Amino acid sequence: MATMEIQDLANSVYHKCLSQFSASQLLYQRDILGLGLIPNKSLETLLQCTQYLVDQNYFRVYQDTENRLSWKVIPKEDAEKIQGLSDNERMVYKAIHSTGRNGIWIRALGKRTDLPKTILDKALKALEGKNFIKSIHNVKHPGKKVYMLAGLTPAEEVTGGAWFTDGVLDAEFIGILSDFIESLVSRKSWYESIPSSSKQSGKRKKLNTGESVKTTESDRLYLPYPAGYQFYPTVEEITDEINKSGITPVKLDTDSVRQLLQMMCFDSRLVALGQNYKSLRRPDAVAKYLAKKERIPDTQLKSWIGTNGMTEAPCGQCPVFKLCQPGGKVSPESCEYFGKWLEDALGF
Repeated sequence: MATMEIQDLANSVYHKCLSQFSASQLLYQRDILGLGLIPNKSLETLLQCTQYLVDQNYFRVYQDTENRLSWKVIPKEDAEKIQGLSDNERMVYKAIHSTGRNGIWIRALGKRTDLPKTILDKALKALEGKNFIKSIHNVKHPGKKVYMLAGLTPAEEVTGGAWFTDGVLDAEFIGILSDFIESLVSRKSWYESIPSSSKQSGKRKKLNTGESVKTTESDRLYLPYPAGYQFYPTVEEITDEINKSGITPVKLDTDSVRQLLQMMCFDSRLVALGQNYKSLRRPDAVAKYLAKKERIPDTQLKSWIGTNGMTEAPCGQCPVFKLCQPGGKVSPESCEYFGKWLEDALGF
């Protein structure tokens, strides 16, 4: 076939592939022949068409472990991007494109393209300037510079998931979300009960002194559900509540929330009951803890606790410290000063 005929036929094959196959699908000879465009299903004509499309950056060629040729169709806008690049830029772009959402380390990129460092750096700078690629942080290798296509979202194993921002663990975000989760789960882990004395007196109760006062919220009791209770919140329910609350700017998935729930279980804030989660603290205790936490900045807590625990804690100033031992007349269990110090300093 003449060159013009091959080009026209190749363009027809390209547009038919665009309409029938995704950009991620590998196309083999049988797939392209199945389009019904190649005359007499000629393999020679097929290879001429595919080679033309590869040269024009409309196809990308692959070879599997069995040495079979295959191709992927490149969307038109991506093909036009590549066509406007220099040879070195095109080589670097294709190498980065092949790594998908994982990206590629700059040293590995240099080995793959076999370009001198100065030329590689120039190509990378040009591609970044055209917003074709971007550099990202890899949490597993923070010292390595990694590149990927600008339009892709990095894989979770690269970024570390929802708990990392620019490759750094976002402790503040984790803390805020942990408090929200504990408050949420606590309300679903305990039920309110008003003491019978408060019920009998209506809105007022009688003190031992004979004085009558109004019932307050503190008179409410929070009791655990009976054994066998099966309606503690699941990770799916907790995830839905988080996403509906607007507390996070991005939508979290269940895997990310499950990681945080497991951490809270290790911190003895929650306990896992099969697929469900229960709070170890009552709603009033959680509310009291969060209220104190909001009032006391971390810097103030550090000043209260001090850099030397033995000099700041009551133990370091206790005149009978040497007599203090578990089970003795002077013991940590009966010390009224140590418990108060911890409560004032840490809020629990």
